[in-house]
Amino acid sequence: MKIIEIKAGISAKNKNDIVKWTNEKGKDFLEQWAGENADFPLTVSQIDNMSNVYSIFYENEFVGIIQKIRKELDNIHIGRFLINPELTGKGLGKRALLEFINLIFREKDVNSITLNVFDYNVGAKKLYEKVGFKVVNVTENPMKKYMMIMKKGEK
Repeated sequence: MKIIEIKAGISAKNKNDIVKWTNEKGKDFLEQWAGENADFPLTVSQIDNMSNVYSIFYENEFVGIIQKIRKELDNIHIGRFLINPELTGKGLGKRALLEFINLIFREKDVNSITLNVFDYNVGAKKLYEKVGFKVVNVTENPMKKYMMIMKKGEK
């Protein structure tokens, strides 16, 4: 099986790839992966303002990012998960997400992972459910989104 690697940080070249992929797909795509507060068009400086970003590599090729947004007690909240749109639908997202989950759960003081997903992002929600996340809350302010959780040992 080909190798998926998750590495802390993101290079300048890879930031430019994220900007290109996002701006080619448009404002809705940016909101889908980066949230309601991201400004279109995406710029490198917006990526620079994201902390705890991890790069995703497939066979040493940069294919996306994911972020540890914050830590609350024994929980890590993740988000801003993006795979190169040209490579989606091939199982890379699932493998990358599982790798990131394993990386997080290796931390002894982490017992759960949470994330939010918009209602209209059906593919992402299905992926999260497939790897073991469960819906724990639904909000509709201003758009419907689900908060999902995975607890250590419940995959």
